[in-house]
Amino acid sequence: MSVQPLSAENSEAAPPLAVLSSLASPSHSERLVCRFVRQMAFEMFVLVSGESHRRDRRHAMNHIRQISIYVCHVGLSLAVPVVAQCFGRDRSTIKATCLLVEERRENPGFDDFVSMLERLARSMFQIVKGEADVGVN
Repeated sequence: MSVQPLSAENSEAAPPLAVLSSLASPSHSERLVCRFVRQMAFEMFVLVSGESHRRDRRHAMNHIRQISIYVCHVGLSLAVPVVAQCFGRDRSTIKATCLLVEERRENPGFDDFVSMLERLARSMFQIVKGEADVGVN
């Protein structure tokens, strides 16, 4: 099997390299949002658990990162390559993480936690993007 370059005869033209590199390159606001979501998830976790130093800290931090990835991709509709870049993970890891969190949402307490984080993240994302409603009562 030989690989042929894309052309008008066998397919559509390949996008320029600049377009391909920009697909996975998060904007400054997207990077900020991902950082804020992760920090909010951590702070909410500490608030809910009541403990800031747990014996299983590594497990807790993995859990927080998974929730943050899910909220950024599913809750804020950031593209998988953008979320992957922001969290330093592979795209397949992002997809698997989202499936894992989605399965855990069957637990009502966990679902409430993620829903609250999604609402906060959406509000914060609107502010970062400059789309917040200023005069809302």
